[in-house]
Amino acid sequence: MAVYRARQVARIREAVNAGRMAVRAAGIADARVFARAFVEAGGAQVPGDPSEAASQALGEQLLAALARGEASAADANLDRELKRAQTEAEWAMALDDDRIVGFLLQLPEQALEQPTVEALAHQSQGLGPGVVRKADVVVLQPDCDGAQFIALSDHDIEC
Repeated sequence: MAVYRARQVARIREAVNAGRMAVRAAGIADARVFARAFVEAGGAQVPGDPSEAASQALGEQLLAALARGEASAADANLDRELKRAQTEAEWAMALDDDRIVGFLLQLPEQALEQPTVEALAHQSQGLGPGVVRKADVVVLQPDCDGAQFIALSDHDIEC
């Protein structure tokens, strides 16, 4: 399976920040708002193909799918970006919610069979295994497709 290269991860991370800022400015967890800013910032990336043409094509597909109201797609790359747009739009709104302190990364069973993914599930950044701070930008490799982030309050965090 192809993976994102380091420069693609950096591009995605920057674009996620742009998308989150757009959502926060709009004041609504709208995947279309996120996606417009994300695509404009070059965030739609095809794993293993850092070409501008591939990025633009995937970005156009993402915006068209969201305009049609699609929440999932048969194409793995498009499906990944549709899910990212929805997740990140919700995550952006959580940044202003003082009750939420982080997100628990919940990985699908088939992904956990890979050692690097399993290690990710147990990684701790001070809030507990598999929990990331809400201000962090997490770019998962395609091996993690199907992962979910579950919002956690300070009451949910183990000390």
